[in-house]
Amino acid sequence: MDKRSIEYYISDELSLDDQEIALDFVDYLKNNEMEFVKDNNYWKDKIYYIIKYNTECVCFIAIKDPDEKDNNWTVWSDDMDSNFMEDYPIENGLKEIAWKHIDGCGNCGSCGGGRHKVIFGKEFDKVCGCTFRIDNPNSEDLQFMKIMVEIRKNEILNHTR
Repeated sequence: MDKRSIEYYISDELSLDDQEIALDFVDYLKNNEMEFVKDNNYWKDKIYYIIKYNTECVCFIAIKDPDEKDNNWTVWSDDMDSNFMEDYPIENGLKEIAWKHIDGCGNCGSCGGGRHKVIFGKEFDKVCGCTFRIDNPNSEDLQFMKIMVEIRKNEILNHTR
């Protein structure tokens, strides 16, 4: 079994610009007591991590997925509760970034066609089970990803599905 760390893969696979953002995000996750689980089942042949807090999924990170040649790395949220997002105070600029990264259903079969969700006051149809998908995150996306994790962590602490 592969015991290399996510930092190893970031340093080995990503450009210096991508490394800076990815390592900042990983540091943020670790400082917020997240657990990194390298998937050795379905995604075992890929660099794919499930990020957990208190055994609950928070987000996923893929690095250099060979099936997605245009993406150096991708971050997906877990399915996020609209109520927790609505109650979270977030700047308008970050709302715009969030809306840009709504993960629409791609008919892969995992979410059954997606769901209707209200996300930071705006309605969306056919939202995938992974509410947000951020391909090749930049520094603005990084700010939102940290908020996304904070919201999901609060959801886990205050709510059971």
